[in-house]
Amino acid sequence: MGLFRSELRKLTTVRTTTVLTLAGWALLVLGSLFLLFSNIDDETGMPTFGGAFTGSATDVAGVIDQIGGSSIIVLVIGLLLVTTEVRHQTIGRTLQLTPSRTRVLVAKLAAGLAYAAAFFLGGLVIVGVLLAIGAAAEGVGLSYGPEVGTALWHGLVGLGLTAVFGVAIGALLRSQVVAITLTLVWVFIVENLIRAFVPSVGRWLPLQAQQAVFVSQELRDSVPAGALDLLEPAVGLAVFLGYVVVFTVVAAMLLRARDV
Repeated sequence: MGLFRSELRKLTTVRTTTVLTLAGWALLVLGSLFLLFSNIDDETGMPTFGGAFTGSATDVAGVIDQIGGSSIIVLVIGLLLVTTEVRHQTIGRTLQLTPSRTRVLVAKLAAGLAYAAAFFLGGLVIVGVLLAIGAAAEGVGLSYGPEVGTALWHGLVGLGLTAVFGVAIGALLRSQVVAITLTLVWVFIVENLIRAFVPSVGRWLPLQAQQAVFVSQELRDSVPAGALDLLEPAVGLAVFLGYVVVFTVVAAMLLRARDV
């Protein structure tokens, strides 16, 4: 527990964590407001404001799914859990105090999971406030059904796996600049290009599989055919879990074998 608390302290006492978290929640607010107060015009296909939110369980679940839209923040925080120590050359001291490198990695993974849970719970508070505002503005009540429960556990598990994935990538690459740069290029450029030109392959890539977890079946049914060429949520979760396990195991093996 002492090692876990130490990792949490390292994470929560740096300004970067606060700034990134606030940025992630700001993205959540923007995405949720768009979902709550916009509609798609049938003639133009362009978003218009008003009349979209009905308060149904499907609508509520769709807003909850928006928390996953900020998952890149959780991924970067996972990267920082390892690479910040390498950058500031404190990783050697950490390993001197705790010679078991596997224990150090497990503590960082646990800290990443704790951050993901806190980010998700904070996002739920924001979503709850916005749902209340949306319901009052549209004069509707809020419904809760199985879709809401699915969105809740998908969001929590998806963000937790994302944090673990980030820690594993950080342990593999170690250099903070390289890790963040390569990860962002991969997420925003490489995967999107592969998905655009070879969708049958792109949908199986790690972050595409991860995004499938945050897109409910109801949302898929509401958009034009082919607009969301993603795996089914359960399949996406299984595929992303597979990537996380492989990357984490390889990271643990290399951490034990490499010089600091």
